[in-house]
Amino acid sequence: MKKKINKIQEFIRNNCLDFTGSGSELNGNCVILAGYACYLGLDWTDLNILVQEDKDLIDNAKSKFLVELERVFDCANRRMYGLYWHYPEAKKTYKF
Repeated sequence: MKKKINKIQEFIRNNCLDFTGSGSELNGNCVILAGYACYLGLDWTDLNILVQEDKDLIDNAKSKFLVELERVFDCANRRMYGLYWHYPEAKKTYKF
């Protein structure tokens, strides 16, 4: 589990994801994170634990962040957004 939290933290930092915004900015960054978490094989419980262990992330993000992340994670998981991360396009677009 420690390795996956490091991957999530690295991914957020390396791709400059910011969860302090609102509207489409917050939604877009949550979709990116949710898809990557699906790629790592995380379920919502694991991702929620990992995100809440990152005190800097939680302290800097508004309370809407976890609500939005849970909402989009469910959709991303059902629609298999994790598959995107296997394609070369993902590696060209994001650092992971």
